[in-house]
Amino acid sequence: MESEKSNKIKVVLLSSIAEDLGWNEKFLTIEGSQMKVFSLWNLINSNLPQDNIIVSINQEITDMDAMINPDDEVAFMPMFTGG
Repeated sequence: MESEKSNKIKVVLLSSIAEDLGWNEKFLTIEGSQMKVFSLWNLINSNLPQDNIIVSINQEITDMDAMINPDDEVAFMPMFTGG
């Protein structure tokens, strides 16, 4: 008997994004076999602007148009500034 593939993803929020939304990490179930990062951001977001957001999938920096697959880890963090 084949095991059914999970459609769960791990979502990690860092720094001020976690503070604004009130959580650091959740496991979510995606509909179908893929989802765009932009769609996930809209799903979890409480009207925070997507400008100045860095996103990574499985610890590799990507953009809001990238596709998320089941079992991926997606992290959202604010842009870093330095002096």
